[in-house]
Amino acid sequence: MNCAEHVEDDVDRMRQHVACQEMICRAQGTLMAAHNCSAQVAAGILTGVARSSGTELHTVAGTVVTVAEQHSQSPPEAIRAAITCALRNVLS
Repeated sequence: MNCAEHVEDDVDRMRQHVACQEMICRAQGTLMAAHNCSAQVAAGILTGVARSSGTELHTVAGTVVTVAEQHSQSPPEAIRAAITCALRNVLS
């Protein structure tokens, strides 16, 4: 692999990282708006759901955003249950 190919790979990885971070921020904002919680609480819910459901954080974030945008689709059961549990713990 030559230098240009290394740079191209690095740029691709950086783009993927930025896209994941943007999705996580959107999901965090979605939770904040939907449940009137702080950014810190929303971030904790997302990471807790990812951990408890065995799902990558950006995948959980994508699911939260997709469900919020489509309103008619329920998230996968493991993610839905984990969000419900996390919200119950934080908001009680």
